[in-house]
Amino acid sequence: MAQTDTSQTIEHLKRFLIIRLLAVMVFIFACEAIINLIVTRIMFPVFNILFGTEPIFTNQSAGENIILLLRMAGYLLLTGINILLPNGLAGIFSYISAGLWKNSNLLTGMSGTEQMLIFVVLFVFICLYLLPYMVGILYYSGIVVRKMEEVREYDRRQQEAFARKRNLLLSDITHDLKTPITTVAGYVQALNDGMVEDPEKQKQYLESIRKKSLEMSELITLLFNYVKLDSEGFDLKKERINITELVLQLVAGAYTDMEEAGMIPDIDIPEEADYAEIDKMQFSRAFTNLLTNAIKHNEAGTSIKISMKKKLSYLVIKVMDSGERIDLELAQQLFDPFVMGDESRNSRGGSGLGLSVSKKVIEMHGGNLTLEQPTEEGYTKAFCIKIKQVEEKPYEYE
Repeated sequence: MAQTDTSQTIEHLKRFLIIRLLAVMVFIFACEAIINLIVTRIMFPVFNILFGTEPIFTNQSAGENIILLLRMAGYLLLTGINILLPNGLAGIFSYISAGLWKNSNLLTGMSGTEQMLIFVVLFVFICLYLLPYMVGILYYSGIVVRKMEEVREYDRRQQEAFARKRNLLLSDITHDLKTPITTVAGYVQALNDGMVEDPEKQKQYLESIRKKSLEMSELITLLFNYVKLDSEGFDLKKERINITELVLQLVAGAYTDMEEAGMIPDIDIPEEADYAEIDKMQFSRAFTNLLTNAIKHNEAGTSIKISMKKKLSYLVIKVMDSGERIDLELAQQLFDPFVMGDESRNSRGGSGLGLSVSKKVIEMHGGNLTLEQPTEEGYTKAFCIKIKQVEEKPYEYE
């Protein structure tokens, strides 16, 4: 999830900066057009009248006028430098300045003060032309700096949130392991001290030890799978699978557990084969977690329905039940690790990791896992897997 959030943030930032850059470019071009109109129609004629020059400035484009102004300003600047240079270097600079400004005869007859005044006027003209670019660069630089600060602040908040979740994760692991460990230690101590003489009672204690050991083993396995999904180098081993057949096999494997828990199962899966590119082991684990969740966290007599339907190019697999609805506040964070109702944690078992593992696995497949309550089919709630469908495996010639 963190990687998804980061990539989305980067994409949003790129779009934002590109749009702002286009806006700045439009602003610059519009200002250039206005400034060029003012300079060519008003300022250049006044310049020609004041200095008695030929009408060397005409209604040219902004780019042409900038080049003309720079050449003329360069000529005046190099002419001024010539005064301070030895004869040899002065000759070289005179040659360069003549190359910059072909109409040098217009300016050579003027005094140094007049040439300096013309240079200042030309400098003002150039600044007017460059002003939109400077404003645009400063404005866009400010936007980039602000956005980078926002990104850094966002990263800082993400790191703090990650640290809080990590601490909560460790706390919940400790909580969920401590309870069965305490129970096992107590029963073992009682049996070891000879406090339980009744054989039937001893069997009960041993059975409790076995169940608590299985709970701890299940929790450690889920935690291992949860951490492994985020590990560097982990990748799904996808292959084209008949997902209809796979789901039917998984439901058949859990059918006995549903009946023993007093559930009323209903299977609505078409016989037609549908295919998807999936990691068979990881997808099976994710789907089985949903079935186990429905069995563990509903009362006897609850109706459970498993359905699979096509929607456009996707397959939608639902695990529905008629049990109690999930509280809205809890539903918003249901897929976070170790999130579950306190009553469920204390009385029905479970770790709250199963749904987190399932959601991660489905998202790594390019799909989505969501909670729907109530459902379109009339059930209280449903966990919905949406995954991309692929065509049936083409015939392979031998």
